[in-house]
Amino acid sequence: MKARANWALAALLCVHCADKDRIAGGYDDVENPAIQVALVDTLGNPYLVGGAAELRVYARYQNPAKDSLPLLKQSIAADTFGLIRDSVLLAAMAEAAGRGTPWPSRDTVEFNLTVSATGPGMLAAGAEREAFVGDFLLAKSKDGVFRFRRRSGSGWQYPDTKGVLAARPVMAPPVAGQLGAIGDRGRQLSLQAVFIPGSPYAAKIAEDGTFSFARLARGKYDVKAVSSDAKIYTAQDSLAAGMEYIPSDWSEADILWIE
Repeated sequence: MKARANWALAALLCVHCADKDRIAGGYDDVENPAIQVALVDTLGNPYLVGGAAELRVYARYQNPAKDSLPLLKQSIAADTFGLIRDSVLLAAMAEAAGRGTPWPSRDTVEFNLTVSATGPGMLAAGAEREAFVGDFLLAKSKDGVFRFRRRSGSGWQYPDTKGVLAARPVMAPPVAGQLGAIGDRGRQLSLQAVFIPGSPYAAKIAEDGTFSFARLARGKYDVKAVSSDAKIYTAQDSLAAGMEYIPSDWSEADILWIE
């Protein structure tokens, strides 16, 4: 019991110290693995934030229908960028694992980013923008140091010499009321809800097999579903935001997704 108490105290102190790094801002030129998140518009120009945008981090294997809390949440004010430190992310992932989010290896954190904003300077007040950027990795190297990288096609995007990996989410109008249906096979499996892993996006399935995501950032997504007996299934086809979606088939997900 004493060992557990000491571990819990150390974890609490780690999270307390890491809270200082959760604020958006500049980079102090100290070599420290981090992701720098700078927003751009659909033309690739700096995105003008009126008020603040909100950056959220989700674990790759996170089911938002079961755990909707992001690993991290951070405001990005005008003329600044988001900054995610390795120590902060590791502490947040440990906290999420305690809530039941799968964490296959303690030497690796796989995660995605979402950013949402309302009312940027050059658009009408109340205009919404949202972005989803996936396939990030924080992994321990052979020298024992954690470093960020991101899958890019068949290769990888690596950090600069200071350990900073640049991310440039494209802020675009989200899709409202994204429609879909689970198809005949989905009804046979008694699917009850669908979700996009590692994101805030989830929806319940109606009796007729249809569903609707309240909002969805532009992009393509893998889709999973939960059945009435709590099994997780993977859709055969990707969902393209803005296009009505009916997957051709479903397959039972791997062991990581057993609820």
